[in-house]
Amino acid sequence: MDFIDNCMESIFTCFNRKKNDEATNRSAHQPLHYLDPLGLLDDGKLEKDFEKLVEECGLSEERRADLRTYSREKKLVMLTTQTFRPEEDCEKLISLLRTFEKEQQNPFAPVSVLQDVAITLRTQCSSFVEQFVNADGVQLLSTLLLRCHLSPGRDQQTLCLLGAFRALLNSTKGRIAVLQDDEALLAIARAIELRDSKCKIVAVEILSGLCFVPEDGHCKVLKALTQVSSVFGERTRFQTLVSELHRSQSSEKETDRTRIAILGLINALLRTGHAESSLEFRVHLRCEFLMLGMARAATLIRPQASNRLQDHLDLFEMMRKEDEIVLSGGNSEDSGASSPVNFESASDIAEALHSKLRSSPALPHFMSLLQHLFMVPSDEKHLPLWRLFDLILQHLTLQATVQGMSDVEETFASTVDMEEILTRLHTHCDYERLESDMERMKEELDQERVRAMELDNRIADLNDGRDSISSRISNISSSPSDPCPSMSPLPPICPPAIAPPPPPPSLVLGTMRNDETQKRVPKPTGSLKSFNWLKLTESKVKGTAWEFIEDEKMYKQLDLENVASTFASSSQKEEDIDFYSTVSRRTRDIQVSVIDPRRYQNCTIMLSKLKLSHREIRAALLAMDDKGKLPKDMLEQMLKFVPSKEEINLLRNAVNRHNSPSVLALADRYLYEMAQIPRFEHRLRSLYIIRTFQERFDCLTPHIQSVTKASSAVSSSKKFKQLLALVLALGNYLNYGKRNGNAFGFDLTSLNRLNDVKFAYRSDRTLLHYILQVIDNRFPDLGKLRRELAAVYDAARYNRNEVLAEIRSLEQGITAVRSELAFMKEAAYQEQLTQVASNEEWKEDQFEAVAKQFVVTACEQYHTLEKLHSEMKAKFSACAAQFCFDTLNPEEMFGCLAKFLTAFCEAQQQLWTENEHKEQVKRQTIARSYFAKKASRRRENERDFDQLISALQSGDLFKDDLSRLRTSFRVAKKSRAKP
Repeated sequence: MDFIDNCMESIFTCFNRKKNDEATNRSAHQPLHYLDPLGLLDDGKLEKDFEKLVEECGLSEERRADLRTYSREKKLVMLTTQTFRPEEDCEKLISLLRTFEKEQQNPFAPVSVLQDVAITLRTQCSSFVEQFVNADGVQLLSTLLLRCHLSPGRDQQTLCLLGAFRALLNSTKGRIAVLQDDEALLAIARAIELRDSKCKIVAVEILSGLCFVPEDGHCKVLKALTQVSSVFGERTRFQTLVSELHRSQSSEKETDRTRIAILGLINALLRTGHAESSLEFRVHLRCEFLMLGMARAATLIRPQASNRLQDHLDLFEMMRKEDEIVLSGGNSEDSGASSPVNFESASDIAEALHSKLRSSPALPHFMSLLQHLFMVPSDEKHLPLWRLFDLILQHLTLQATVQGMSDVEETFASTVDMEEILTRLHTHCDYERLESDMERMKEELDQERVRAMELDNRIADLNDGRDSISSRISNISSSPSDPCPSMSPLPPICPPAIAPPPPPPSLVLGTMRNDETQKRVPKPTGSLKSFNWLKLTESKVKGTAWEFIEDEKMYKQLDLENVASTFASSSQKEEDIDFYSTVSRRTRDIQVSVIDPRRYQNCTIMLSKLKLSHREIRAALLAMDDKGKLPKDMLEQMLKFVPSKEEINLLRNAVNRHNSPSVLALADRYLYEMAQIPRFEHRLRSLYIIRTFQERFDCLTPHIQSVTKASSAVSSSKKFKQLLALVLALGNYLNYGKRNGNAFGFDLTSLNRLNDVKFAYRSDRTLLHYILQVIDNRFPDLGKLRRELAAVYDAARYNRNEVLAEIRSLEQGITAVRSELAFMKEAAYQEQLTQVASNEEWKEDQFEAVAKQFVVTACEQYHTLEKLHSEMKAKFSACAAQFCFDTLNPEEMFGCLAKFLTAFCEAQQQLWTENEHKEQVKRQTIARSYFAKKASRRRENERDFDQLISALQSGDLFKDDLSRLRTSFRVAKKSRAKP
């Protein structure tokens, strides 16, 4: 009792008041609730007054529940020892602050008075703080604090006002009032720039503690730091905070305290609010600090750092490392893991982005973005443009990932709405897709229209032919005594002497119209085009309007001769040719073709792709295509169109008959010109062999070397032999006492039967999964078996028959070129060459020189190939014998091993996915309990803001995070100097 009375007396003294020395002052010190000790003996009144006491204390629900469990005697002692402040004290305090606010000559209150204000707010009950807040006390404090910032030399008053704010934040209502007043937060944030280290520390500690206030604490602090940036004249926000890390204060202790406070604020910003739950927002904030030189500052201050400062530095660096691993797709639980992407290297980030977007439809946009950025100048004049790009990406990224939130300048954020932009982009993409679909459908419609028109034309031509036939039959039937004139236009292939007589009209046409009335339609003078309508028969038009239409009278009104000339069909001669001819090749100019029509068409297509004249083709063949005009694929096509002896004879006869080769069609002319080259087929085939030999050699060599490499890898692999030993041991154990037991080895094909043995309690798990579990626990090095035997996959694609056939083909090609080279020296060839020696083109014949050089080079390469093949066979035979694999075909052995390694990796991936899922569930469970515990701990500390700040500066608030990160990354705690 005496202790409490003494404390209250000292508090009253701060306001220059004395304890109840006079009875006349009793009314001024009368408690809000006068407690009669005798009246407290009533249980109902005791509980009622005690509940009022609990409400005045402003405690949390947990603390209130604890107090309600106290015994009756303890509650009575607490009530009788508690004294409430008078009502008029708050009004006098507000009045005093207003007086200081209105004074112009001396607008600053004495330091002692401001100290009394801070002590009063710290020691008074919840109702007093509520009255102070309702009387605009927060606005008064912020106004006085802003005046201190505007006048230099007011560090002591600033410190007292910051202490008043800090005391006010111990109350829940006080915290709410301060967070709702942006001017108050801005005034507190402005104290960071003061030279006095104590003011700086208190301001930073207040902002750090407010970050942990639920709901709006983190956002309000971040907003205040953003707004104060323009007041400080910073290039970007947080610049002053990072600069203070480099600055030394009046003493080493003050320097260390300042750095601890600043790092506590930085870690609080990265571990609360949106940053606690959003990796993207956390990386965004940390990137701002790193761009200001945070990493370099941490490196410089670490050697002189105290234990507490070391803890804050470790927390910052390990949180960064963990986030970078998660962001790059790794697993932060791996011991000693490091990020697979160096986020400080622009090239590494660009390469990682390219790998991430390689199979994504967003890759073209990424490439376009890089290309346009590459076009932006890098001089100082265009620096604002780079800043604009940065702001746009920050804004769009945060709005897309953090539920529409933005953290850039308000003017920019208010003018750019991510939702609207995305909506417009989606609309634009939909429009482009619909436009593309419309264009595609329009093309299809045009194609269908063309097909319909072609079909109509074909039908019309068929109808015209039918009408022409009917007309000729009618003419023949009308003059049966003189059939010869009607047969005169027929070609010679249809002799008129054996033509059968035409049937009588009654048999052909009479049977078609014996049931219908014949209309009186004038007979055309010639063959006309057909009108393809849908005809209605006489029976269908009865009782309709068609029955009374007098169309026969219309012929008198028509100029039938004009109709006949306007819609005349083809001439009678062309019709007869179309009807009776078996070959019809029409060209504008008269050209002769004697080769097969299909061969003619294919040869014409080949020449259209080659895009060379006959003279250019012949010159290229004589020069052995030294300029590469003849592609290799076209040489292969040209081999299909070598003129045969029969075609050469036909072509020569046609040229002799017309005395010029110009009458030949395109394909015929090509064959004729090529036939003039002596031994054209052999020359062309030799050129094809020379042009393709190197490519075939380069393609064949890796196949042979892959088998050699795989044979060496399998033979020398200790991991593979260790795996075989493990499988053999498990197999003998499973087959104990059985027919397949007591094995000394097994065929390698048995490796692919490991998946046939299922778990007894899980049908989706096999013996292979069990072996992988054993490998993971006992032989972790075996998990890298696939990397060691990677050559097996290439060797599995080796085809023995194809390789041998290709080697024989290369040998035959060399032999063919050598034979052709030898034939050139024979007399027969020299005689043919003499016949065309007068032509200047033949003087450029390079066959002999090119062929000689080819034979020398090709023979060397062929011998090298034979040596590689022999070495491959020897190594493969040794490898197969080493593992008792009875085969001469590498494809069988390495195909078996490749299949096993694929199943091995798939099972490994399944186990990894399952373990990762378990770890994820475990981490989520731990995170839920951890965040629940941390939230509970924060709620407990909300009542005492000073304790929260103390826990933040000491690192106790991040103790669990720091312990978890140090365990994950195995960071050995260095020996540190005592603070």
